[in-house]
Amino acid sequence: MVKVHSFGGEIDKARATLDNAIKGMDAANAGLSRHTKSDGRLDTINFPVEEALVRETIELLDRWKARSLSLVKELDLATASADLQHRRLFDEKAGIDTSGGPGRKVGMGHAKPASIAADLEAALAASASLDAQFKTARPALVRSFRDCESHLERIIERRRHIDFDIEQLQRQTDALIPRIADRRSSIPSAHDAGSRSELETEYHRLLAEQGALREQERTLQPGRAALQRLIDIYEELADVLNAEIAAVNAMTGKLTVDIEQRIALLKAVTSEVVPALPSTERPELVAALIATFEENVLAGHDLAARKARADDIFTRRLDPRPPPAPATMIEPPAEIEPES
Repeated sequence: MVKVHSFGGEIDKARATLDNAIKGMDAANAGLSRHTKSDGRLDTINFPVEEALVRETIELLDRWKARSLSLVKELDLATASADLQHRRLFDEKAGIDTSGGPGRKVGMGHAKPASIAADLEAALAASASLDAQFKTARPALVRSFRDCESHLERIIERRRHIDFDIEQLQRQTDALIPRIADRRSSIPSAHDAGSRSELETEYHRLLAEQGALREQERTLQPGRAALQRLIDIYEELADVLNAEIAAVNAMTGKLTVDIEQRIALLKAVTSEVVPALPSTERPELVAALIATFEENVLAGHDLAARKARADDIFTRRLDPRPPPAPATMIEPPAEIEPES
C-alpha cells in the first residue's frame, strides 16, 4: 500500500516553495509598479535583475505546481489502494485480474482495518494541508495576476504616449523633406547674391530643424525600448500567473472530490468493522474536513460521477499523458455526458 505517512516532507517542501513564490510575485509587482509612474526614470532600470527576479518567480511557481500535482496524484493512488484493501476485507478475490489466464493479484496482501483507517487518516491529514495551500495560493495568484495586468496596462499606455510623440516627430521630419529639397534646388538658380543668401539661410535653418527633430526622436527611443522590454518580461509573468490559477482550480476541484471519497471510505471502514475501531483524536484540519462533510446533506451524493468529471478536467489540463496501467482495481465511475 502507498505509504501516505511519507507525504509530510513533500508537503513541507511545497509549502516553502509556495511561500517563496508569493514573495517573488510581490517583489516583481512592486518593481513593476515603480515603472508605471510617468516621471519614473527608465535609464536606471537594471534589466538583468528584473529578468532574474521574474525568471526565479516563474521557476518557483512551476516547481510548486509540479510538487502539488504529484501530491494530488499520489494521494489518489493511496486512496485507490485503501479502497482495494477495504474490499478485500469482504472479498478476498478483489483486485485479482483473471482476464489473461491465471489470476494476477494486484497490490499488496490483506491489511487490517486499523491499518487501512490509519492510512486514510494520514491521507486526509496530507489532503487538509494541501487544501490549505491551495486556499492560500489561489487568492495570492489572483491578486498578483490582477496587479500585474493593471501595472502592464499603465506601462503599455506610457509606451503608447512615447509612440505618439515619436510618430509626431517623424511626421514633422517628413514634412520638412520636400521643403529642404525645394530650397536646395532653388539655390543655384537664384538671380542675385541676396536671394541666394536668403535661400541658403532658409535651407540651413530647415536642416537644423530636421536635425533637432531627429535628435528628439533619438532621445525618446531608449525609453520606448525600455518600456517594451518591461512589457515583454512581465507579460510572460502574467501569462504564467493566469495558467497557475487554472492549474490550482483543476487541482482544487479534484482534491475536493477526492477528500469526500477518503472520508466516505474511512466511515465505511470504521463502521463496518466488528469490533469497532477505537476512536482517536484527529488533527484539527482533518476534524474540520470531516465535520464539513457531515454537515453537508449532499456529501457523497453522485460521488463517482463527480470524481470522473474532476479527474477528466484534471487530466486534460495538467496531466495530458496517457496514465500508466493502474496498480489497483477500483469500481469504474459512472459515465457522464461530455461537456457541451
